[in-house]
Amino acid sequence: MEIQTYILGPFQTNTYLLKEGDRILLIDPASKAEKIISILGDQKPDAILLTHGHFDHIKAVDGLYQEYHCPVYLHEADEAMARDKNSGSVFRTVAYISCPVEHLKEGRMQIGPFDFEVIFTPGHTKGSVIYVFDDCIFTGDTLFKGSIGRTDLKGGSEREMKQSLQIFRQFKKDYNIYPGHDFPSKLSYELATNIYLIG
Repeated sequence: MEIQTYILGPFQTNTYLLKEGDRILLIDPASKAEKIISILGDQKPDAILLTHGHFDHIKAVDGLYQEYHCPVYLHEADEAMARDKNSGSVFRTVAYISCPVEHLKEGRMQIGPFDFEVIFTPGHTKGSVIYVFDDCIFTGDTLFKGSIGRTDLKGGSEREMKQSLQIFRQFKKDYNIYPGHDFPSKLSYELATNIYLIG
């Protein structure tokens, strides 16, 4: 699987384009729908996967849906927030979705040639999830290199985050970590150095 990373929007959000042959998934199309459409050319994404519903991860969703009418997957607990036109107002920005969404369920998921696992990880938001592929995990704002996502925003919970972080200690493979912001990492590195995972 080929992974392309595009850093988009004022909050430098990582948008991921996954390719298997001529098949494509998009994870967290944060901004600049026109740029993403230009990158895709004549290819159409099989689906859009959202790690959570925060405004800085969803701004390009409506534009992409209007272009491709591909399914958009989001955890049900974050749908209201993602549809709230005022959700980014504290940061003086506007980003929300109005297109249809399909609700994620925990467990294995197959979209075209892409086989992966959806794991529910509340803490940063009520509906945060991570996506576990063969050798990589897309962690959204649950886990960053050397840090974790904020828990002081609406829907956040320090208690739930601590519980969700336990999941990373249970993995048996040294996954590549692709977070919602900043640089990629390795699970072994995070388990050894990330203060939120040590102990």
